[in-house]
Amino acid sequence: MKFNRLIALLFGVSSPLYALDQTTLNWLSQNLDVNYTLLDSKPSTCPKAQQKCYYSELSFSVATENTKANQDFAIFFSQLMPIYHVEGDTFTITHINGDIHKITPTSKFTGFSSTPTTVRFYTKDSQITRSEFMPNYVVTDAQLQLTPQIILSTQPQLDNDTGLELQPYLMPFDTLNQLQTSSKDKTPWMGSEYLHQHQVRPTLDAATGLIPKPKQLTVLSDKRLNLAAGINLQLSGVSADAIAMAQQRLNTLGVKSTKDGLKVNVAVKPNKQSSPHYHLTVAENNISIQANNSAAAFYGLQSLAGLLDIIDLSIPMVEIVDAPRYDFRGLHVDVARNFRSKAFILQTIEQMAAYKLNKLHLHLADDEGWRLAIDGLDELTSVGAYRCFDLTETRCLLPQLGAGNDKNSHINGFYSAADYIEILRYANAHHIEVLPSLDMPGHSRAAIIAMEARYKKLMAQGKQADAEQYRLIEPADQTRYRSIQHYNDNTLNVCIKNTYTFIGKVLSEVKALHDRAGVPLQTYHIGADETAGAWLKSPTCEKLRSSVKDFTSFNGYFIERIAKLLDKKGIQVAGWSDGLSDVRAANMPAKVQSNAWATLSENGHAVAHRFANQGWQVVLSSPDVTYFDFPYQSHPQERGNHWASRAIESKKIFEFMPDNLPAHAEIWTNTNNHAYVANDGDSSLNQGVKFFGVQGHLWSEMLRSDAQAQYMLYPRLLALAERAWHHAEWELPYQAGRIYNQSSGYFTAKLKAQREADWQRFVAILGFQEIPKLAQANIAFRIPTVAATTLHSGKLDAFTAIPGFVIEAQKADGQWLPFSPSLRTVRALRAREPITGRVGRAMPLQQSYSPLESLTLRPTKAR
Repeated sequence: MKFNRLIALLFGVSSPLYALDQTTLNWLSQNLDVNYTLLDSKPSTCPKAQQKCYYSELSFSVATENTKANQDFAIFFSQLMPIYHVEGDTFTITHINGDIHKITPTSKFTGFSSTPTTVRFYTKDSQITRSEFMPNYVVTDAQLQLTPQIILSTQPQLDNDTGLELQPYLMPFDTLNQLQTSSKDKTPWMGSEYLHQHQVRPTLDAATGLIPKPKQLTVLSDKRLNLAAGINLQLSGVSADAIAMAQQRLNTLGVKSTKDGLKVNVAVKPNKQSSPHYHLTVAENNISIQANNSAAAFYGLQSLAGLLDIIDLSIPMVEIVDAPRYDFRGLHVDVARNFRSKAFILQTIEQMAAYKLNKLHLHLADDEGWRLAIDGLDELTSVGAYRCFDLTETRCLLPQLGAGNDKNSHINGFYSAADYIEILRYANAHHIEVLPSLDMPGHSRAAIIAMEARYKKLMAQGKQADAEQYRLIEPADQTRYRSIQHYNDNTLNVCIKNTYTFIGKVLSEVKALHDRAGVPLQTYHIGADETAGAWLKSPTCEKLRSSVKDFTSFNGYFIERIAKLLDKKGIQVAGWSDGLSDVRAANMPAKVQSNAWATLSENGHAVAHRFANQGWQVVLSSPDVTYFDFPYQSHPQERGNHWASRAIESKKIFEFMPDNLPAHAEIWTNTNNHAYVANDGDSSLNQGVKFFGVQGHLWSEMLRSDAQAQYMLYPRLLALAERAWHHAEWELPYQAGRIYNQSSGYFTAKLKAQREADWQRFVAILGFQEIPKLAQANIAFRIPTVAATTLHSGKLDAFTAIPGFVIEAQKADGQWLPFSPSLRTVRALRAREPITGRVGRAMPLQQSYSPLESLTLRPTKAR
């Protein structure tokens, strides 16, 4: 009882008139109807003299009243952008930590009824895509004595037709005041009419080739070679294990390995080139692959699979000479914010290898979760791998990102040592290197809270020395800070000894796991981004500042120290570019990998050029084209974040010219859909300097299931693979010192025509050759929305940007029919994938928003 009263005081809970019982609390969770409405993302005035704000409303109602539920409750919910001003005097809203907020009634609250009770509020920062509005509100009693419950009406559901997530608690978005972030934002509403005007209609029924495009491809005959009888691999200079996973993929696609199958000669003869080079010839009754190493032989067989038509098991007769554009062709998968199953990771490895990607950057720890078992530090996973409703955080972390209260939810979990070893070996068998990342010193809340739980447990056992060994808190540190994700306790103190004892322990254990797997740890990504300045009032940091010669910054000191620690272990350091900007290059090892992630529209080219010019390995990670947690299209029903891009279609990734970053100012706009200027005059790339590679990124804040992750990943992953492996002839060569804008004209009409012809080739292969393979693998890729318009003749015209899908039309009575241009009274259109029968998001034929309408004028209505 004393403990619960203390928690109540800490979280500002007033003394109730009477306490809820569990039965009433359960009733409230089942019957309370919660509605969230984004009223206006660009109001004309903001409270408390804020220049920008965002106006929203929560309403609560019950169909049948229950007077016992009218007081002594608290509702906890995830709100990504903290609320800074509340209207009215019925409820109070308190920011707890991160995105957790708490709603409690005031003395003016008279009870829930069928008439909604509302509270309106403002945030300073934008929260405008539907997937940013988190589910799973938790209701409990004010004294925190009862078992908390999820409010049923705030749980997400799945659409019966598409399998996509529905948010019944979130009211419709149907105005531009819910899509755009300010009066200056020109982001378009990408409905069917807009898509018809701006998307490119596919023109090819088929194309000879594969994804990614090889360096050279010559068609030897118009005949095709049938592999239905299987193949018989004849190996020379390469082990069966080295190509086993490519052989397995062919087998899965229907091409079996048999003694009587067509002979495929695979020969490896090393040469001076270290990067993989292969020569594939498919002639009548004769297939040969000549390669310079085992990876090249593996890719040659993957190309054989890529050429395959899985319907008739035939391949074209071609000659291919091929080699990769970049040594580093990567995918970053965040399993920390929301967990991804081991099965998802293994399947992702298979698909990465199919399209010749070779680096898997696993983001294993962040504020919201620690996902790798570390021997001797059990709390990292027993506490840090789970989110549930426990304000003491002794059983789990706070339920950030709408986690709810179920520790068994699939957003929770971790990889055991055996799991991780299996992932490492599976990746290695696919010629993929795993780069583990346990983000530090910022983004470390899961580790800090877990080690604090360990400290408390051991102190209770009287083991003070053991308790303090890995404690990551300095009790005397009085610093007040807030991270970019609004945490006040997520940054390691880089000045105390325990931090480095902890990191040393973790690194040793991770290295040991790699050694046990037989896959040495080559590169470790320390993160080092978005530190919040957490050391301003730390006594230990004050001493450190005065004792370190040429001290620059605490974050720089930390990175330099960890980089040297890794270097001594024979491990290369990698980190995000913003953190690495704090270091002194002379104090770093010779080999450093920097992920350049500044947006291109905000001089991102200058950041990438600066690191490349100092001799570091730059992996391009530009958010406006490589972040797959952003929407495909700027439409309310599309999942995703919004701060760096409002729309990243596969075609945008295909159009990326990674060797000439500033040139994109000619062809793209910024986040608010405005033209921008990229001046390369003072930040040019030195002559002969090259980037190390390109990486795609699947952050997981808004991805609560493996299916959602696959939706965001495919088919964009294939466009990423295309640019990482193949340098297109239409890409504008880099020339130092140019100034680019939408009228500079360097990207000529001829280059544009070449690009469009190349896109038609790519999208034909994607739609007719690769989408069926993804469907066969049961991957929940995104099915394209339908572009449509009514022609002057009165007939409908419709297409999908990716071919190979069946278009269906919904009549006024709700019935879905095969699309025909002569149909009348069509309500909506959707695409269907013919192999699995899955359907995509239905697109209303007419726009459903009013550009001038403002929801702030609407009266509150009961549901």
